[in-house]
Amino acid sequence: MRGTRDGSAVTSYELGEYENVVVNSALWAAAGDALGWMTELSRGAGGVKHRTGKEFVVEPVAWKRLIGGRFGATVDLPAGTYSDDTQLRLCVSRAIRGDGTFDVEAFAKIEVTVWQGYCLGAGIGSKAAASNLSKRGVNWFSNFFKTDQQSYTSAGGNGAAMRIQPHVWSAQSGVAEVVTRVLRDALVTHGHPHGFCGAVFHAMCLWSAIRSRKIPTLDEARGFIESFPGLVELIKNDSELSSFWLPTWEREARTSLSAALQKFCNEAARDIDLIDGLFQSSKKVSYHDILAELGCLTDRFRGSGYKTSLAALVLSQLYRDDKVEDALIAAANELESDTDTIATMAGALLGAITKQSPRWEIQDRSYIESEAVRMARIAFKQAQSSFLYPDVSEWSPPSNQSDSIVLFDGALSLAGFGPVSPKSKDYESRDSVWQWFELSNSQTILAKRRANSVPKASPSQFPSARPKQAAVDKRRKDSGAMQEGFDFEMNRANESTSSGKPVQRSVSEDRPFQGLDAATSEIISSGFDDAVLGRIINQCIDQTESIEMAVSLSAIVAKAKLARKRRK
Repeated sequence: MRGTRDGSAVTSYELGEYENVVVNSALWAAAGDALGWMTELSRGAGGVKHRTGKEFVVEPVAWKRLIGGRFGATVDLPAGTYSDDTQLRLCVSRAIRGDGTFDVEAFAKIEVTVWQGYCLGAGIGSKAAASNLSKRGVNWFSNFFKTDQQSYTSAGGNGAAMRIQPHVWSAQSGVAEVVTRVLRDALVTHGHPHGFCGAVFHAMCLWSAIRSRKIPTLDEARGFIESFPGLVELIKNDSELSSFWLPTWEREARTSLSAALQKFCNEAARDIDLIDGLFQSSKKVSYHDILAELGCLTDRFRGSGYKTSLAALVLSQLYRDDKVEDALIAAANELESDTDTIATMAGALLGAITKQSPRWEIQDRSYIESEAVRMARIAFKQAQSSFLYPDVSEWSPPSNQSDSIVLFDGALSLAGFGPVSPKSKDYESRDSVWQWFELSNSQTILAKRRANSVPKASPSQFPSARPKQAAVDKRRKDSGAMQEGFDFEMNRANESTSSGKPVQRSVSEDRPFQGLDAATSEIISSGFDDAVLGRIINQCIDQTESIEMAVSLSAIVAKAKLARKRRK
Protein backbone atom coordinates (compact mmCIF):
# COMPACT_ATOMS: atom_id res chain seq x y z
CA MET A 1 0.00 0.00 0.00
CA ARG A 2 1.33 3.42 -0.93
CA GLY A 3 0.35 7.03 -0.22
CA THR A 4 -1.80 8.53 -2.95
CA ARG A 5 -1.66 12.32 -2.59
CA ASP A 6 0.75 14.35 -4.70
CA GLY A 7 3.48 15.88 -2.58
CA SER A 8 2.91 13.59 0.37
CA ALA A 9 5.98 12.37 2.23
CA VAL A 10 4.60 8.81 2.17
CA THR A 11 4.34 8.41 -1.62
CA SER A 12 7.55 6.38 -1.88
CA TYR A 13 6.93 4.16 1.16
CA GLU A 14 5.08 0.97 1.89
CA LEU A 15 3.02 1.23 5.06
CA GLY A 16 5.22 -1.09 7.12
CA GLU A 17 8.34 0.73 5.97
CA TYR A 18 6.86 4.10 6.86
CA GLU A 19 5.82 2.84 10.29
CA ASN A 20 9.46 1.94 10.94
CA VAL A 21 10.58 5.40 9.81
CA VAL A 22 8.20 7.15 12.21
CA VAL A 23 8.85 4.78 15.12
CA ASN A 24 12.62 5.23 14.81
CA SER A 25 12.26 9.00 14.49
CA ALA A 26 10.09 9.07 17.63
CA LEU A 27 12.32 6.75 19.66
CA TRP A 28 15.57 8.52 18.76
CA ALA A 29 13.93 11.86 19.56
CA ALA A 30 12.98 10.54 23.02
CA ALA A 31 16.46 9.04 23.43
CA GLY A 32 18.10 12.38 22.67
CA ASP A 33 15.80 14.09 25.13
CA ALA A 34 16.58 11.55 27.86
CA LEU A 35 20.34 11.76 27.35
CA GLY A 36 20.48 15.54 26.99
CA TRP A 37 18.23 16.24 29.95
CA MET A 38 20.75 14.63 32.30
CA THR A 39 23.25 17.37 31.43
CA GLU A 40 20.96 20.34 30.81
CA LEU A 41 22.01 23.46 32.77
CA SER A 42 24.35 21.29 34.82
CA ARG A 43 26.97 23.94 35.68
CA GLY A 44 29.89 22.07 34.18
CA ALA A 45 31.23 18.54 34.30
CA GLY A 46 31.13 18.63 38.09
CA GLY A 47 27.41 19.19 37.98
CA VAL A 48 26.95 16.29 35.57
CA LYS A 49 28.97 14.02 37.86
CA HIS A 50 26.90 15.10 40.86
CA ARG A 51 23.74 14.09 39.02
CA THR A 52 24.84 10.97 37.18
CA GLY A 53 28.14 9.82 38.73
CA LYS A 54 29.93 10.52 35.43
CA GLU A 55 31.49 13.65 33.93
CA PHE A 56 30.78 12.54 30.35
CA VAL A 57 27.50 10.78 29.51
CA VAL A 58 27.27 8.12 26.82
CA GLU A 59 23.86 6.58 27.60
CA PRO A 60 20.86 7.28 29.83
CA VAL A 61 21.35 6.16 33.44
CA ALA A 62 19.37 6.39 36.64
CA TRP A 63 20.03 9.77 38.28
CA LYS A 64 18.70 12.39 40.68
CA ARG A 65 17.58 15.97 40.13
CA LEU A 66 16.07 18.80 42.11
CA ILE A 67 12.51 19.28 40.80
CA GLY A 68 10.31 22.29 41.44
CA GLY A 69 12.91 25.00 42.01
CA ARG A 70 15.02 25.82 45.06
CA PHE A 71 12.25 24.76 47.44
CA GLY A 72 11.41 21.61 45.49
CA ALA A 73 12.36 17.98 46.06
CA THR A 74 15.31 15.86 44.93
CA VAL A 75 13.72 13.04 42.95
CA ASP A 76 14.94 9.67 41.70
CA LEU A 77 14.75 9.54 37.89
CA PRO A 78 14.93 6.10 36.20
CA ALA A 79 17.25 5.55 33.24
CA GLY A 80 15.69 6.97 30.10
CA THR A 81 13.49 9.55 31.83
CA TYR A 82 12.44 12.15 29.29
CA SER A 83 11.64 15.84 29.83
CA ASP A 84 9.15 18.40 28.54
CA ASP A 85 10.34 17.89 24.95
CA THR A 86 8.88 14.38 24.73
CA GLN A 87 6.00 15.15 27.10
CA LEU A 88 4.71 17.91 24.85
CA ARG A 89 5.35 15.84 21.73
CA LEU A 90 3.00 13.21 23.17
CA CYS A 91 0.48 15.95 23.99
CA VAL A 92 0.52 17.01 20.33
CA SER A 93 0.23 13.42 19.16
CA ARG A 94 -2.86 12.76 21.27
CA ALA A 95 -4.49 15.95 19.96
CA ILE A 96 -4.21 14.66 16.38
CA ARG A 97 -7.51 12.92 15.70
CA GLY A 98 -7.83 9.53 14.06
CA ASP A 99 -8.72 11.18 10.74
CA GLY A 100 -5.58 13.35 10.79
CA THR A 101 -7.06 16.67 11.94
CA PHE A 102 -5.41 18.62 14.75
CA ASP A 103 -7.68 19.48 17.69
CA VAL A 104 -5.93 22.70 18.63
CA GLU A 105 -8.60 23.63 21.20
CA ALA A 106 -8.09 20.41 23.15
CA PHE A 107 -4.33 20.74 22.85
CA ALA A 108 -4.29 24.29 24.19
CA LYS A 109 -6.99 24.18 26.84
CA ILE A 110 -6.64 20.59 28.09
CA GLU A 111 -3.26 19.08 27.20
CA VAL A 112 -1.12 22.16 27.87
CA THR A 113 -2.92 23.25 31.03
CA VAL A 114 -2.84 19.76 32.56
CA TRP A 115 0.82 19.37 31.53
CA GLN A 116 1.66 22.07 34.08
CA GLY A 117 1.16 19.48 36.81
CA TYR A 118 3.75 17.02 35.49
CA CYS A 119 6.11 19.11 33.35
CA LEU A 120 9.82 18.36 33.69
CA GLY A 121 12.48 20.86 32.61
CA ALA A 122 10.10 23.34 30.97
CA GLY A 123 11.23 26.85 30.04
CA ILE A 124 9.89 30.14 31.34
CA GLY A 125 7.92 30.91 28.18
CA SER A 126 6.15 27.54 27.98
CA LYS A 127 5.19 27.70 31.65
CA ALA A 128 3.85 31.23 31.33
CA ALA A 129 1.85 30.25 28.26
CA ALA A 130 0.37 27.22 30.02
CA SER A 131 -0.55 29.25 33.08
CA ASN A 132 -2.32 31.91 31.01
CA LEU A 133 -4.29 29.30 29.08
CA SER A 134 -5.79 28.22 32.42
CA LYS A 135 -7.71 31.50 32.55
CA ARG A 136 -11.33 31.56 31.45
CA GLY A 137 -11.76 33.25 28.09
CA VAL A 138 -8.16 32.79 26.91
CA ASN A 139 -8.31 30.72 23.73
CA TRP A 140 -5.59 29.07 21.69
CA PHE A 141 -5.33 32.10 19.40
CA SER A 142 -5.56 34.75 22.15
CA ASN A 143 -2.84 33.64 24.58
CA PHE A 144 -1.11 37.04 24.78
CA PHE A 145 0.40 36.51 28.23
CA LYS A 146 2.65 38.94 30.06
CA THR A 147 4.73 38.26 33.17
CA ASP A 148 7.67 39.95 34.86
CA GLN A 149 10.02 37.63 32.94
CA GLN A 150 8.31 36.94 29.63
CA SER A 151 5.62 38.05 27.22
CA TYR A 152 3.93 36.27 24.34
CA THR A 153 5.45 38.39 21.57
CA SER A 154 8.95 37.95 23.02
CA ALA A 155 8.55 34.16 23.46
CA GLY A 156 11.10 32.98 20.90
CA GLY A 157 12.32 29.84 22.66
CA ASN A 158 12.32 26.30 21.30
CA GLY A 159 9.36 25.07 23.35
CA ALA A 160 7.28 24.86 20.18
CA ALA A 161 9.94 23.56 17.77
CA MET A 162 10.75 20.58 19.98
CA ARG A 163 7.17 19.21 19.96
CA ILE A 164 5.86 19.50 16.39
CA GLN A 165 7.17 16.25 14.85
CA PRO A 166 3.79 14.45 15.01
CA HIS A 167 2.38 16.91 12.47
CA VAL A 168 5.04 15.79 10.01
CA TRP A 169 4.68 12.09 10.78
CA SER A 170 0.90 12.12 10.30
CA ALA A 171 0.61 14.48 7.30
CA GLN A 172 -1.64 13.16 4.55
CA SER A 173 -0.87 15.67 1.80
CA GLY A 174 1.81 18.23 0.97
CA VAL A 175 4.10 20.46 2.98
CA ALA A 176 1.44 23.19 3.15
CA GLU A 177 -0.59 20.92 5.42
CA VAL A 178 2.39 20.46 7.70
CA VAL A 179 3.21 24.16 7.89
CA THR A 180 -0.36 25.24 8.60
CA ARG A 181 -0.79 22.72 11.40
CA VAL A 182 2.59 23.59 12.89
CA LEU A 183 1.65 27.27 12.88
CA ARG A 184 -1.63 26.63 14.71
CA ASP A 185 0.32 24.55 17.23
CA ALA A 186 3.29 26.88 17.74
CA LEU A 187 1.22 30.07 18.03
CA VAL A 188 -0.57 28.63 21.05
CA THR A 189 2.51 29.33 23.16
CA HIS A 190 5.14 31.23 21.15
CA GLY A 191 4.59 34.65 19.56
CA HIS A 192 8.11 35.66 18.53
CA PRO A 193 9.31 34.70 15.03
CA HIS A 194 12.29 32.83 16.47
CA GLY A 195 9.75 30.61 18.25
CA PHE A 196 7.10 29.90 15.63
CA CYS A 197 9.40 30.16 12.59
CA GLY A 198 11.88 27.87 14.35
CA ALA A 199 9.06 25.33 14.67
CA VAL A 200 8.20 25.63 10.97
CA PHE A 201 11.88 25.36 10.00
CA HIS A 202 12.39 22.14 11.98
CA ALA A 203 9.18 20.72 10.53
CA MET A 204 10.38 21.43 6.98
CA CYS A 205 13.74 19.83 7.73
CA LEU A 206 12.05 16.68 9.07
CA TRP A 207 9.59 16.64 6.17
CA SER A 208 12.48 16.82 3.70
CA ALA A 209 14.46 14.13 5.52
CA ILE A 210 11.52 11.71 5.42
CA ARG A 211 10.62 12.48 1.82
CA SER A 212 14.16 12.36 0.38
CA ARG A 213 15.57 9.85 2.91
CA LYS A 214 18.52 12.13 3.61
CA ILE A 215 19.38 15.11 5.80
CA PRO A 216 18.67 18.43 4.04
CA THR A 217 21.65 20.51 2.90
CA LEU A 218 22.33 24.14 3.82
CA ASP A 219 21.17 25.17 0.35
CA GLU A 220 17.87 23.41 0.98
CA ALA A 221 17.66 25.15 4.36
CA ARG A 222 18.03 28.50 2.57
CA GLY A 223 15.11 27.53 0.37
CA PHE A 224 12.98 26.83 3.44
CA ILE A 225 13.76 30.28 4.84
CA GLU A 226 13.02 32.00 1.53
CA SER A 227 9.46 30.62 1.66
CA PHE A 228 8.69 32.13 5.08
CA PRO A 229 7.20 35.44 3.87
CA GLY A 230 4.35 33.24 2.60
CA LEU A 231 3.38 32.49 6.21
CA VAL A 232 1.51 35.80 6.25
CA GLU A 233 -1.00 34.54 3.68
CA LEU A 234 -1.46 31.24 5.52
CA ILE A 235 -2.31 33.16 8.68
CA LYS A 236 -4.65 35.52 6.82
CA ASN A 237 -6.48 32.49 5.41
CA ASP A 238 -7.29 31.22 8.90
CA SER A 239 -10.46 32.76 10.33
CA GLU A 240 -9.43 32.81 13.98
CA LEU A 241 -5.84 33.87 13.41
CA SER A 242 -6.73 36.61 10.93
CA SER A 243 -9.69 37.97 12.90
CA PHE A 244 -8.16 38.09 16.36
CA TRP A 245 -4.56 36.89 16.53
CA LEU A 246 -3.06 38.93 13.68
CA PRO A 247 -4.33 42.43 14.63
CA THR A 248 -3.59 41.79 18.31
CA TRP A 249 -0.09 40.50 17.53
CA GLU A 250 0.73 43.49 15.33
CA ARG A 251 -0.52 45.87 18.02
CA GLU A 252 1.45 44.15 20.78
CA ALA A 253 4.60 43.69 18.69
CA ARG A 254 4.35 47.25 17.28
CA THR A 255 5.20 46.09 13.79
CA SER A 256 3.52 44.34 10.89
CA LEU A 257 3.84 40.58 10.61
CA SER A 258 5.27 40.98 7.10
CA ALA A 259 8.04 43.24 8.39
CA ALA A 260 8.79 40.94 11.31
CA LEU A 261 9.04 37.90 9.04
CA GLN A 262 11.31 39.71 6.62
CA LYS A 263 13.58 40.72 9.49
CA PHE A 264 13.62 37.10 10.68
CA CYS A 265 14.42 35.82 7.19
CA ASN A 266 17.39 38.18 6.93
CA GLU A 267 18.72 37.04 10.33
CA ALA A 268 18.14 33.37 9.52
CA ALA A 269 19.88 33.64 6.16
CA ARG A 270 22.89 35.29 7.84
CA ASP A 271 23.12 32.37 10.28
CA ILE A 272 23.16 29.90 7.41
CA ASP A 273 25.82 31.96 5.65
CA LEU A 274 27.94 31.93 8.82
CA ILE A 275 27.78 28.13 9.00
CA ASP A 276 28.47 27.81 5.28
CA GLY A 277 31.47 30.08 5.73
CA LEU A 278 32.85 27.75 8.42
CA PHE A 279 32.65 24.78 6.08
CA GLN A 280 34.23 26.76 3.23
CA SER A 281 37.17 27.90 5.35
CA SER A 282 37.97 24.62 7.06
CA LYS A 283 37.94 20.94 6.13
CA LYS A 284 37.27 19.98 9.74
CA VAL A 285 34.36 21.77 11.40
CA SER A 286 33.33 20.64 14.88
CA TYR A 287 29.89 20.75 16.45
CA HIS A 288 31.27 23.10 19.10
CA ASP A 289 32.36 25.50 16.34
CA ILE A 290 28.80 25.47 14.96
CA LEU A 291 27.27 26.29 18.35
CA ALA A 292 29.77 29.08 19.00
CA GLU A 293 29.17 30.65 15.59
CA LEU A 294 25.39 30.63 16.09
CA GLY A 295 25.60 32.02 19.61
CA CYS A 296 23.98 28.90 21.05
CA LEU A 297 26.53 28.84 23.90
CA THR A 298 25.30 32.20 25.19
CA ASP A 299 22.42 33.02 27.51
CA ARG A 300 20.79 35.15 24.82
CA PHE A 301 20.47 32.47 22.14
CA ARG A 302 20.89 29.17 24.01
CA GLY A 303 17.20 28.33 23.73
CA SER A 304 16.30 30.16 20.50
CA GLY A 305 13.70 28.25 18.54
CA TYR A 306 15.32 28.89 15.18
CA LYS A 307 18.99 28.73 16.16
CA THR A 308 18.62 25.42 18.00
CA SER A 309 16.66 24.01 15.05
CA LEU A 310 19.49 25.05 12.72
CA ALA A 311 22.08 23.63 15.13
CA ALA A 312 20.19 20.31 15.18
CA LEU A 313 20.15 20.25 11.37
CA VAL A 314 23.91 20.89 11.08
CA LEU A 315 24.65 18.35 13.83
CA SER A 316 22.63 15.83 11.82
CA GLN A 317 24.62 16.68 8.70
CA LEU A 318 27.91 16.17 10.54
CA TYR A 319 26.84 12.72 11.80
CA ARG A 320 24.67 11.55 8.89
CA ASP A 321 27.11 8.73 8.06
CA ASP A 322 27.81 7.75 11.69
CA LYS A 323 25.79 6.14 14.45
CA VAL A 324 22.87 8.19 15.72
CA GLU A 325 24.17 7.64 19.27
CA ASP A 326 27.34 9.54 18.44
CA ALA A 327 25.39 12.66 17.41
CA LEU A 328 23.27 12.57 20.56
CA ILE A 329 26.31 12.04 22.79
CA ALA A 330 27.99 15.05 21.15
CA ALA A 331 24.89 17.18 21.78
CA ALA A 332 24.46 16.06 25.38
CA ASN A 333 28.04 16.87 26.35
CA GLU A 334 28.13 20.45 24.99
CA LEU A 335 27.18 21.72 28.43
CA GLU A 336 26.70 25.40 27.59
CA SER A 337 24.09 24.59 24.93
CA ASP A 338 20.45 23.47 25.15
CA THR A 339 21.53 19.86 25.35
CA ASP A 340 18.22 18.01 25.45
CA THR A 341 16.32 20.01 22.83
CA ILE A 342 19.06 19.97 20.19
CA ALA A 343 19.55 16.26 20.86
CA THR A 344 15.83 15.53 20.58
CA MET A 345 15.47 17.40 17.27
CA ALA A 346 18.61 15.77 15.84
CA GLY A 347 17.28 12.43 17.05
CA ALA A 348 14.03 12.98 15.13
CA LEU A 349 15.96 13.88 11.94
CA LEU A 350 18.57 11.12 12.08
CA GLY A 351 16.05 8.58 13.34
CA ALA A 352 13.99 9.14 10.20
CA ILE A 353 16.83 7.98 7.95
CA THR A 354 18.24 5.08 9.97
CA LYS A 355 17.00 1.51 10.21
CA GLN A 356 18.41 1.02 13.70
CA SER A 357 16.32 1.52 16.83
CA PRO A 358 17.88 2.79 20.08
CA ARG A 359 19.28 0.14 22.39
CA TRP A 360 19.15 2.52 25.33
CA GLU A 361 16.50 2.44 27.99
CA ILE A 362 13.69 4.87 27.13
CA GLN A 363 10.83 5.72 29.48
CA ASP A 364 7.42 4.63 28.12
CA ARG A 365 8.99 3.09 25.05
CA SER A 366 5.96 0.97 24.14
CA TYR A 367 3.59 3.94 24.44
CA ILE A 368 5.84 6.13 22.28
CA GLU A 369 5.96 3.35 19.68
CA SER A 370 2.18 2.92 19.66
CA GLU A 371 1.59 6.63 19.12
CA ALA A 372 4.20 6.66 16.35
CA VAL A 373 2.47 3.79 14.58
CA ARG A 374 -0.85 5.62 14.90
CA MET A 375 0.73 8.72 13.29
CA ALA A 376 2.12 6.65 10.41
CA ARG A 377 -1.21 4.96 9.73
CA ILE A 378 -3.02 8.30 9.82
CA ALA A 379 -0.62 9.49 7.10
CA PHE A 380 -1.79 6.53 5.00
CA LYS A 381 -5.42 7.53 5.67
CA GLN A 382 -6.15 4.45 7.72
CA ALA A 383 -8.88 5.25 10.24
CA GLN A 384 -7.39 5.30 13.73
CA SER A 385 -8.72 5.80 17.23
CA SER A 386 -8.92 9.31 18.70
CA PHE A 387 -8.06 10.25 22.26
CA LEU A 388 -11.27 11.12 24.11
CA TYR A 389 -11.17 14.52 25.83
CA PRO A 390 -13.63 16.22 28.15
CA ASP A 391 -16.03 18.64 26.48
CA VAL A 392 -13.95 21.81 26.08
CA SER A 393 -17.01 24.01 26.61
CA GLU A 394 -17.53 22.49 30.08
CA TRP A 395 -13.85 22.16 30.96
CA SER A 396 -12.23 24.12 33.79
CA PRO A 397 -8.41 24.03 33.46
CA PRO A 398 -6.29 23.45 36.59
CA SER A 399 -5.62 26.84 38.15
CA ASN A 400 -2.04 26.00 39.18
CA GLN A 401 0.60 23.30 39.04
CA SER A 402 -0.66 21.43 42.11
CA ASP A 403 -4.23 21.02 40.88
CA SER A 404 -3.77 18.62 37.97
CA ILE A 405 -3.96 15.67 40.36
CA VAL A 406 -7.48 15.56 41.74
CA LEU A 407 -9.91 13.25 43.53
CA PHE A 408 -12.66 11.68 41.44
CA ASP A 409 -14.90 8.90 42.70
CA GLY A 410 -12.60 8.61 45.70
CA ALA A 411 -9.47 7.89 43.63
CA LEU A 412 -6.49 10.00 42.59
CA SER A 413 -6.89 11.06 38.97
CA LEU A 414 -5.22 13.30 36.42
CA ALA A 415 -7.67 16.01 35.37
CA GLY A 416 -8.79 15.56 31.79
CA PHE A 417 -7.47 12.00 31.62
CA GLY A 418 -8.68 9.69 34.39
CA PRO A 419 -7.40 7.50 37.25
CA VAL A 420 -3.68 7.25 37.97
CA SER A 421 -1.76 4.48 39.70
CA PRO A 422 1.02 5.52 42.14
CA LYS A 423 4.39 4.01 41.19
CA SER A 424 6.81 5.51 43.71
CA LYS A 425 7.23 6.92 47.17
CA ASP A 426 6.22 10.49 47.96
CA TYR A 427 8.81 13.24 47.49
CA GLU A 428 7.72 15.98 49.86
CA SER A 429 8.15 19.66 49.08
CA ARG A 430 6.62 22.02 51.64
CA ASP A 431 2.83 21.66 51.29
CA SER A 432 3.10 19.60 48.07
CA VAL A 433 4.18 16.12 47.08
CA TRP A 434 5.83 14.83 43.91
CA GLN A 435 5.10 11.22 42.95
CA TRP A 436 5.47 8.92 39.96
CA PHE A 437 2.14 7.79 38.48
CA GLU A 438 1.05 5.59 35.60
CA LEU A 439 -1.87 6.67 33.39
CA SER A 440 -4.41 4.32 31.84
CA ASN A 441 -2.60 4.66 28.49
CA SER A 442 0.60 3.34 30.18
CA GLN A 443 2.42 6.69 30.11
CA THR A 444 4.27 7.50 33.34
CA ILE A 445 4.44 10.99 34.81
CA LEU A 446 6.08 12.61 37.81
CA ALA A 447 3.21 14.77 39.01
CA LYS A 448 2.86 17.39 41.69
CA ARG A 449 -0.14 17.26 44.03
CA ARG A 450 -1.26 18.86 47.24
CA ALA A 451 -0.02 17.06 50.36
CA ASN A 452 -3.39 17.60 52.00
CA SER A 453 -6.87 18.47 50.76
CA VAL A 454 -6.50 17.22 47.19
CA PRO A 455 -9.27 19.04 45.24
CA LYS A 456 -12.34 17.07 44.18
CA ALA A 457 -13.31 17.11 40.53
CA SER A 458 -16.68 16.95 38.76
CA PRO A 459 -17.52 14.52 35.93
CA SER A 460 -17.16 17.40 33.42
CA GLN A 461 -13.40 17.28 34.05
CA PHE A 462 -13.09 13.83 32.52
CA PRO A 463 -13.78 12.19 29.16
CA SER A 464 -17.13 10.53 28.61
CA ALA A 465 -18.45 8.67 25.61
CA ARG A 466 -21.11 11.17 24.59
CA PRO A 467 -23.40 10.52 21.60
CA LYS A 468 -22.39 13.93 20.27
CA GLN A 469 -18.72 12.93 19.99
CA ALA A 470 -19.01 12.32 16.24
CA ALA A 471 -20.36 15.82 15.76
CA VAL A 472 -17.55 17.22 17.91
CA ASP A 473 -15.00 15.41 15.76
CA LYS A 474 -16.58 16.89 12.63
CA ARG A 475 -16.38 20.36 14.13
CA ARG A 476 -12.71 19.85 14.94
CA LYS A 477 -12.08 18.63 11.42
CA ASP A 478 -13.64 21.79 10.03
CA SER A 479 -11.50 23.93 12.33
CA GLY A 480 -8.29 22.19 11.28
CA ALA A 481 -8.27 23.53 7.72
CA MET A 482 -5.85 26.37 7.06
CA GLN A 483 -4.48 25.34 3.67
CA GLU A 484 -3.31 27.73 0.97
CA GLY A 485 -6.37 29.22 -0.69
CA PHE A 486 -8.65 27.95 2.06
CA ASP A 487 -12.00 29.77 2.10
CA PHE A 488 -13.54 29.76 5.55
CA GLU A 489 -17.05 30.55 4.33
CA MET A 490 -17.13 28.06 1.45
CA ASN A 491 -16.37 25.22 3.86
CA ARG A 492 -19.45 26.12 5.86
CA ALA A 493 -21.85 26.54 2.95
CA ASN A 494 -25.35 27.72 3.69
CA GLU A 495 -27.94 24.98 3.65
CA SER A 496 -30.90 26.09 1.55
CA THR A 497 -34.10 24.83 0.03
CA SER A 498 -34.67 24.74 -3.70
CA SER A 499 -36.17 28.21 -3.38
CA GLY A 500 -32.87 29.52 -2.00
CA LYS A 501 -34.17 30.20 1.50
CA PRO A 502 -32.11 28.91 4.41
CA VAL A 503 -33.26 25.80 6.20
CA GLN A 504 -34.23 26.63 9.80
CA ARG A 505 -32.64 24.25 12.26
CA SER A 506 -34.23 23.35 15.53
CA VAL A 507 -31.94 24.42 18.34
CA SER A 508 -32.08 24.09 22.07
CA GLU A 509 -32.25 27.47 23.73
CA ASP A 510 -30.46 26.33 26.86
CA ARG A 511 -27.65 24.23 25.35
CA PRO A 512 -24.13 25.27 26.51
CA PHE A 513 -21.87 27.42 24.38
CA GLN A 514 -19.96 24.95 22.22
CA GLY A 515 -16.91 27.03 21.37
CA LEU A 516 -16.06 29.32 18.47
CA ASP A 517 -15.92 26.67 15.75
CA ALA A 518 -19.32 25.17 16.50
CA ALA A 519 -20.87 28.61 17.11
CA THR A 520 -19.72 30.07 13.80
CA SER A 521 -20.75 26.93 11.92
CA GLU A 522 -24.27 27.12 13.35
CA ILE A 523 -24.64 30.86 12.63
CA ILE A 524 -23.43 30.53 9.04
CA SER A 525 -25.52 27.41 8.40
CA SER A 526 -28.61 29.30 9.60
CA GLY A 527 -28.05 31.94 6.94
CA PHE A 528 -27.05 34.45 9.64
CA ASP A 529 -30.56 34.22 11.08
CA ASP A 530 -31.15 37.06 13.58
CA ALA A 531 -32.51 34.80 16.31
CA VAL A 532 -29.70 32.26 16.02
CA LEU A 533 -27.04 34.97 15.91
CA GLY A 534 -28.42 36.78 18.94
CA ARG A 535 -28.92 33.63 20.97
CA ILE A 536 -25.39 32.33 20.37
CA ILE A 537 -23.70 35.67 21.08
CA ASN A 538 -25.69 35.87 24.32
CA GLN A 539 -24.61 32.32 25.21
CA CYS A 540 -21.01 33.28 24.53
CA ILE A 541 -21.22 36.35 26.77
CA ASP A 542 -23.14 34.67 29.59
CA GLN A 543 -21.21 31.42 29.74
CA THR A 544 -17.64 32.48 28.95
CA GLU A 545 -17.82 35.92 30.59
CA SER A 546 -15.06 36.90 28.15
CA ILE A 547 -15.00 40.12 26.15
CA GLU A 548 -12.21 38.68 23.98
CA MET A 549 -14.31 35.63 23.10
CA ALA A 550 -17.40 37.70 22.25
CA VAL A 551 -15.39 40.12 20.10
CA SER A 552 -13.65 37.26 18.33
CA LEU A 553 -16.95 35.50 17.59
CA SER A 554 -18.46 38.71 16.23
CA ALA A 555 -15.41 39.38 14.05
CA ILE A 556 -15.44 35.88 12.54
CA VAL A 557 -19.15 36.06 11.77
CA ALA A 558 -18.83 39.55 10.28
CA LYS A 559 -15.97 38.44 8.05
CA ALA A 560 -17.94 35.40 6.87
CA LYS A 561 -21.07 37.45 6.07
CA LEU A 562 -19.17 40.16 4.22
CA ALA A 563 -17.26 37.58 2.18
CA ARG A 564 -20.55 35.95 1.18
CA LYS A 565 -22.04 39.30 0.16
CA ARG A 566 -19.00 40.03 -1.99
CA ARG A 567 -19.33 36.68 -3.76
CA LYS A 568 -22.98 37.37 -4.49
